Amino acid sequence: MALESAKFTAIHDKRGSDLTAMQSAFDNDKHLDIIDFPAEAAMLFQIKKMQEELEYLRTEIALNKAKVSLAGPSTSISFGDLITTTSRGRTNYTIVLTATKNGVSKSTTLTLT
Repeated sequence: MALESAKFTAIHDKRGSDLTAMQSAFDNDKHLDIIDFPAEAAMLFQIKKMQEELEYLRTEIALNKAKVSLAGPSTSISFGDLITTTSRGRTNYTIVLTATKNGVSKSTTLTLT
């Protein structure tokens, strides 16, 4: 399923002062009061794991958006961002090219002139 077509149902519809009160309770660690209750503690643990997964997915999405890819019938080629480095007053330009086929990836750094 594409991310654009993902559906969800809002967990609540609080707005204004109700939402501000919820934020205040969170900021004051009120959610941690339920740690002593096993079922609630388990839910907090799962929420934490989902947060970690979302952060991982955000990183992967950001990395993939930074690449340009071409795909053939069995081989894909991707390019990273153009890298600019300056050493001793001279600017060098490089780009990483990666070719992948049947799960095997090989990369090379190309120097552009």
